[in-house]
Amino acid sequence: MPLRYSILIFATVTGSFLFAQCEKSVVEPTGEPALEAVLSGGSSYFAWDSNGGFLVITASEAWEISVEYAEGSPEGWCSPGEIRGAGNKNIWINLTKNTSEQAREATVMVQSEHHVRIVTIIQVAMGDVPPVDLSKHLELPKVEDSAWLLEYAVGDFFIEYAPTKKHPKWVAWPLYHAHIGSAGRTNAWQFDLRIPEEYRPLREDFTSTNYNNRGHLCPSADRTQSTAMNAQTFMYSNMSPQMGNFNGGIWGTLETKVRDWARGQDTLYICAGGTIRHDGEVIEYTTPSRMPVPMYYFKVILRKKAATGTYDAIGFWFEHRQYTESLSSAHTKTIDQIETLTGFDFFYQLQEDIQTQVEAEFNPSAWGL
Repeated sequence: MPLRYSILIFATVTGSFLFAQCEKSVVEPTGEPALEAVLSGGSSYFAWDSNGGFLVITASEAWEISVEYAEGSPEGWCSPGEIRGAGNKNIWINLTKNTSEQAREATVMVQSEHHVRIVTIIQVAMGDVPPVDLSKHLELPKVEDSAWLLEYAVGDFFIEYAPTKKHPKWVAWPLYHAHIGSAGRTNAWQFDLRIPEEYRPLREDFTSTNYNNRGHLCPSADRTQSTAMNAQTFMYSNMSPQMGNFNGGIWGTLETKVRDWARGQDTLYICAGGTIRHDGEVIEYTTPSRMPVPMYYFKVILRKKAATGTYDAIGFWFEHRQYTESLSSAHTKTIDQIETLTGFDFFYQLQEDIQTQVEAEFNPSAWGL
């Protein structure tokens, strides 16, 4: 039975975060005071039940935020968490639910001594579907089956799901420091009701085998800005059956390392998964649902450096086993190598010459390895 929801319907089920990369402000000449303000991952559109999203400010001077509401839109539904600051900062824009039959619009203005940047926010009417532009999500590999592409908009991550395997092909998400807050771990284990029951694993699939950890692919600790954001990472569609001393060992060590890389102003674009396509890359199948236990796990990371606007990338490849050694450059590969091993096309939306370079080259020492 195919999943008959379109990707646009997916965007409405669990609320929305924000969708595609906003067009960027004009780059200032070298040496001039600079100011840029963009929505972190999306177009101007938000779902009716979105609780907000990030405004990413890049600046070399002090700035101030103000909000103006379009005619016919109520006031107060769109409010920045901070209104003054200096330098680079990610500001959470709080939104209330739009329970009316009309879309509403607000203009967020970021002003410094020398520049003004304007970002428009449009929240659709209750029940309406915001447009989604997948081409603006650098974290996404090339999608093989869009009918099974699930957007977790509040949690700000995507999954391409393999229904007959009851396991994700991959999970992709952006990460920057403002995703990491104080909400903590919710343990809100839940099934994604958009996936028909016959294509979901059972809780017993994670208890009937030696691989009995419900291993997050998009980590819980990568999404602690809000309780709602963290809760979505506990969807079973984001889980893979993992050996405990792998999940709590080298895989968890890498997750912590990645968050350390994200605590500055750089933005990371991440995709992770396990090998499930063929019997030869599966250790065993769980009982009772015959969910594959991957023989290998991968994680690829593209980094956009805030200071220079340049990119670099690194790939990780692990056999699914207990590790006695520490995480090191021995576990790294180029993105091209991970593509060969997995069959996925990562970071394909980058400019061609940039993609060619960052996928063929990598420097573990630049990542502290």
